[in-house]
Amino acid sequence: MKFNLCSFWLDPAFYLAAGVFALALILLVFSIRKYLEIKNKSDFEEPAGEAAEVQDELPLASAEAVKPAHDEAPAPLPAAAAAALHPDSPSRAEEFVKGLYQNMASLDARLKNIEAVFSKAKVNRDFTVTFLEDMVADFDALDKEKIKARIEYLVEDLKKG
Repeated sequence: MKFNLCSFWLDPAFYLAAGVFALALILLVFSIRKYLEIKNKSDFEEPAGEAAEVQDELPLASAEAVKPAHDEAPAPLPAAAAAALHPDSPSRAEEFVKGLYQNMASLDARLKNIEAVFSKAKVNRDFTVTFLEDMVADFDALDKEKIKARIEYLVEDLKKG
């Protein structure tokens, strides 16, 4: 069999295969980049328990007890420094962000419930249609008792859904 290089470039299957190969190569590169980002990110994060233990060991609490030697009035602290000294009271922005996250979590849970209900109803409807189509196709081969049993099963399934 002779292979002509000119006909190779004219074949649309070649371009289809080249496109699929390029798409697969791009997806491979992006998936490797994403994997490396996830892998590198998780190496530097501390679990919450360790961070709390390290925070307790820091000497910042004892540094607050030391008073300055001079009697001058201290300069007013900026808002960021004041918030850093009192980490127990969350700022309004932190409370707002926490509220947003809680609302998004509840919204996500509600959407999942709605999607589950719709998908279940769709499955029952599809099942009912295919069940009835099969029954119509085999109608001549079925006897009266089998038809009655299938209809009863279908009615029970529809009552459940």
